[in-house]
Amino acid sequence: MIAKYKINIGLLASGATATTINFPLDMDYTIVDQSELIETEFVNKEVELAINPILDYEKVRYLPLDLKNNHIDKITYDVKLFDVNGAYNNFYGDVGFTDDDIKFRKNAFKESFLELAFYDTNNPLTQKLIGRLTLFTELNTSDYLPLGTANGSAGQVKPANQIPINFIVENPLINTRGFGEGYHLYMYKDDLTIGLSKYIFMRASFKNAKTGKSINLMVKNTKLPINKLVNELYTRYKLVRDTTGYFYEIDNTYNGNGETTPNNVTYTSNSVSVQLYQIKST
Repeated sequence: MIAKYKINIGLLASGATATTINFPLDMDYTIVDQSELIETEFVNKEVELAINPILDYEKVRYLPLDLKNNHIDKITYDVKLFDVNGAYNNFYGDVGFTDDDIKFRKNAFKESFLELAFYDTNNPLTQKLIGRLTLFTELNTSDYLPLGTANGSAGQVKPANQIPINFIVENPLINTRGFGEGYHLYMYKDDLTIGLSKYIFMRASFKNAKTGKSINLMVKNTKLPINKLVNELYTRYKLVRDTTGYFYEIDNTYNGNGETTPNNVTYTSNSVSVQLYQIKST
């Protein structure tokens, strides 16, 4: 049982005696709980977590470099698909396109394209998509019959079985008549600080408007088991920022399975070629 006592201050004797109770009943109260700590250590932090951070969504343009940090003027993506015999072939006529499809720019040809999807990692379980490039089919200068061709057909489009499935992108400042879409990469401005670099991973697929199929591509031309195939789907790009600007290199040493054999990237004078193959697995 709890006893309750009522103290009448007016009846208490003054002075410091054994029978005097001296405690400040008439003073103003003071907060002695944890409200300040709760405010600073809990409320403010939770408010910050609840509000999306301020991000700079401005993008910058990355220029391609070769292995010696020189600018390159042309990037070629060569696509090799299965023909009717199940062998790799690099020409439109051998994968179902007709001469008229290309000559008259039918939708079967015109609406086909190569899609390059860029990820922050090559791990499909954790990766995030950070960008896409769409390269539509185009006819290059080499796809027309040259001067001096018999029967007065110079300047006409070559037969479909002589036109390679490749996508050539060029520096628009050097070749104003070429195709510049895909020459530059565009990434967020705050992704890199000066002096740092990072890798991103590209996975390609060919969208065939002739058949309505999306064909996934890999970087090897040999049949691979599933457990190794997942590591051979990506071409690695290195993003670099220095005091002069933003640049990227297409890595010619990256092999997803740790092999030492050459990969699918080849550099020549002022250009680079990327080989892509329809997936073949065991």
